[in-house]
Amino acid sequence: MTRAASERVSLRAVTRENVRAVCELRLGDSQEQLVAPAAYTVAEGHYEPGALLRTIYLDDLPVGVLLVEVETGTPYLVRFMLDADQQRQGIGSTAVTLLLDELQAAGWDAVETSFVPVDYGAEGFWRHCGFKDTGRTRDGEPLLRKRL
Repeated sequence: MTRAASERVSLRAVTRENVRAVCELRLGDSQEQLVAPAAYTVAEGHYEPGALLRTIYLDDLPVGVLLVEVETGTPYLVRFMLDADQQRQGIGSTAVTLLLDELQAAGWDAVETSFVPVDYGAEGFWRHCGFKDTGRTRDGEPLLRKRL
């Protein structure tokens, strides 16, 4: 994604106006057992105390959703989902950068996430975004950390 194109990505609240479009985002076929559907993320985000729930936009089009638990300790990126048609264009890494900026502005100094350890999974993406192995697991998945 070019620099000008990266400026087209933004994080916005999930609202009454965009919730249907967010819930209709779809995963790639090989991702269905790796990431919960967007509708689950929206529902969980509304019931998780202190959650940070954001829609990922490309211009004025909702293309993804993310959920961060920020209740205690280190923020944990529970879910990060980009519509199958929007992947591999730099949108995801730009959205991660925007999220990290938002967390840092809120006073956090790190964020953690985990991934399902499969050959076609997200480990490479998270490492590309600067996340490092912690040597720990969360719910059986390798836990990665990024200092802000």
